[in-house]
Amino acid sequence: MAKSNSQGAQVSASKPMLGSYFGNHKKALSHTLNEQKKKPLASILTCAVIGIAILLPTLLGVFLSNLERSQLSFDNTTQMTVMLSKTLSPIKGATFAQELTKIEGIESAKFIHQDDALEEFKATFELESTLEHLSDNPLPHSIIVTLSDSANTIEQAQKLRTSLLGKPEIDLVQLDLMWVQRLNSITNFLSLSTWILGLMLSIAVILILGNTIRLAIENRKDEIAVLKLVGGTDAFVCRPFLYLGIFYGIGGGIFSIILCSVVLAILAQPIEALKAS
Repeated sequence: MAKSNSQGAQVSASKPMLGSYFGNHKKALSHTLNEQKKKPLASILTCAVIGIAILLPTLLGVFLSNLERSQLSFDNTTQMTVMLSKTLSPIKGATFAQELTKIEGIESAKFIHQDDALEEFKATFELESTLEHLSDNPLPHSIIVTLSDSANTIEQAQKLRTSLLGKPEIDLVQLDLMWVQRLNSITNFLSLSTWILGLMLSIAVILILGNTIRLAIENRKDEIAVLKLVGGTDAFVCRPFLYLGIFYGIGGGIFSIILCSVVLAILAQPIEALKAS
């Protein structure tokens, strides 16, 4: 009987302690929010600085993500444009295109008549009125060569290009894979730059938060000294400043999300126009 009474007393004693613990946190949070209400402009500016620091690497990350998706689409359609000799007839050109498919590293070869190439050129660059004054078609017959996976590297494609240039039917070979390699280099550079910028701005955010909290501690050092004299624990003294850091972190994150949404909404139409071009 005495044992059960003792256990009941322990449970009833733990409830007030637990309530006091959460009550102290509630008071610290309420005190922090009230302090920010007294200086709204300073709080908003601090959140804005943190938000902008987070925004920059976020936008670069979104840009890189779109660039990598475009890069994948380029990688899947690696091609070479083969310009045929002007003395080669269309029939021989089409036959030569079929012969190219037998070469290792070439997946397919599509013959393009010079008249079709000229029409496509007119439609693409809107030069129909200008090109009508030409007496002859300046474009040669050509072949669009799609490379297989075995030749989908710059080294293998260069070897294949060199071997094709040795054929008398071919005047010029334009290797489109070189643009993909340049795009890879640009993507890698921007990716590394984003990580470096993100790291530097993360350090800047930590320094901003640390300096803001340090100033808050300096402004309340007399109050802290009194609390320590009357028996306030370190946890009790630090609690409002922890909530202050959380407040600025969440505020900066919300500010960054809003800014990022606005910037992406503004850039959405130009980006779609660029993709369609």
